[in-house]
Amino acid sequence: MKRTTLLILTVALSLMIAEPLLAQGGSGQGKLVNAAPTYPTIKGHGSVVRLPQAAHQPRSGTKLLVDVTRGGDPGKLNAAIEKVAKYVNIYAGAGAEPAEVQIAVVFHGDATLTVLNSDAYATNFEVKSNPNLDLLHRLHESGVELYVCGQSLISKGSDPRDVAVFVDTAVSALTAVVNLQADGYAYLPLGN
Repeated sequence: MKRTTLLILTVALSLMIAEPLLAQGGSGQGKLVNAAPTYPTIKGHGSVVRLPQAAHQPRSGTKLLVDVTRGGDPGKLNAAIEKVAKYVNIYAGAGAEPAEVQIAVVFHGDATLTVLNSDAYATNFEVKSNPNLDLLHRLHESGVELYVCGQSLISKGSDPRDVAVFVDTAVSALTAVVNLQADGYAYLPLGN
């Protein structure tokens, strides 16, 4: 039998075996209540699927520190911010019950200038406006704490006065990350 044919048969057999398990939630727990993507808190961003029977449900009292160093196309939304919206939505409605969560985001490295106000961003990147501000503001409004590294900000030619008003400037990403971890935040890096 040719290698390609054998590979196709192996994949087909794997799918035939896996399909009934997936329909049962992987462990015979029955079908999903709602497999349609939803946006419990941040509408239009960070879609989640509700999995009320899944293992490891979101726990109230969780503290997440999201360390964002990923840059991107200055004319588009930074993908890491979309991930943060997903984290908010997971705790708000992807599990059996909504769970309270505290999320802090620290921007530095290539992500530093993501948090500039619209005028400073437009000047720096020669674009019309900052495509990240709407979602960043909505995250802030939902209780997410937003910090930018002051050292990175200055080294990239900007100033704390150039930062969106709902983002706080930390002395450094190092101090913000260390302080938040000391306060019990679980570390989640989103880098390149």
